[in-house]
Amino acid sequence: MSDNVVQFRRIEKKPDPKPPKQRPELPGWIWFVALVAIAVAIYLVQQAGVLG
Repeated sequence: MSDNVVQFRRIEKKPDPKPPKQRPELPGWIWFVALVAIAVAIYLVQQAGVLG
């Protein structure tokens, strides 16, 4: 009876394509430091009298 059984091969799947590399996310405190640096720069420009 085993002669009548059809043996099926598993279909080989292609490996999933690798997703594109993403930039690592910046820590949350970087944005705060950038904001403070911009504020200090604006303050120094005002004190120098460039903006009026």
